Amino acid sequence: MAMRIEGHYDAEADIAWVRFEGYDPTTAVGEQTDSGLRELDPVTGEVVGLEFWQASKRLPAEFLRMLPPPQVEIAA
Repeated sequence: MAMRIEGHYDAEADIAWVRFEGYDPTTAVGEQTDSGLRELDPVTGEVVGLEFWQASKRLPAEFLRMLPPPQVEIAA
C-alpha cells in the first residue's frame, strides 16, 4: 500500500515538516513532543504530520537535502 508524503525543510529556521496523506491543516491537532510537534487527525487520532525543530541535529543530512524549501516564508 503506497502512501503520499510531502515534506519541506527551512534551513534558516532549522525546521522540517513531514505531512502524510490525509493531512488537513484546518483540522490537524498539534501536540508538542521532545523533537517538535506531532499533528493528529482529530477524528481517528492517527498521526498526519510531524514537525522537527532543530532538524539538522535530529534528522540525517541526506534526508534534509531531499526536502524542498517551504513555499511560504516562515518566521523563525
